[in-house]
Amino acid sequence: MLEKIKSFLAKRGFRWLRDLMLLLVLVYAVEYWQSRHLTKGLLPEFLRTESLPTLEAHTRSLWSPDHYTVLYVFAPWCGVCRGSAANLNSLPKDQFHVVSLALSWREAKEVEEFVQSTGLKTPILMGKEREEAALGIQSYPSYLVIDREGRIVKAWSGYTTTVGLFFKGYWAQL
Repeated sequence: MLEKIKSFLAKRGFRWLRDLMLLLVLVYAVEYWQSRHLTKGLLPEFLRTESLPTLEAHTRSLWSPDHYTVLYVFAPWCGVCRGSAANLNSLPKDQFHVVSLALSWREAKEVEEFVQSTGLKTPILMGKEREEAALGIQSYPSYLVIDREGRIVKAWSGYTTTVGLFFKGYWAQL
């Protein structure tokens, strides 16, 4: 029996590894293509220096010089955003400054309903066209990892699992 298992792995193990590598290359190629318009490098100055309004009618900074920031950019009408928003709640708050930026909304009520229906527990910043253009947002949801100096070190668009957020957040810190 042991010989049969060894024979099977010897014959098919390489194929499985090859197929897994091809799948990973394909996934990252699609991710790269989807994020090609997102801003890279230093955040635009107004996003580093100005506070944005929050859903609770306060103001708050987009990023933190104390921790890496995971910025989640969503639109309240976006179905994929509804499915991925709660994944952010699992990121460790002692290691990441997690903030959400609502764009493409008409009334704050839309954003409130989105937050309530998804269970999103991050601070919600209320952005407009200026922030959308400055960050190069063309699809939702989008994610940006910002370092302590205000540089965007990782950016991508599309659904991301909780495990994917952990991996990409920690990978960006290396």
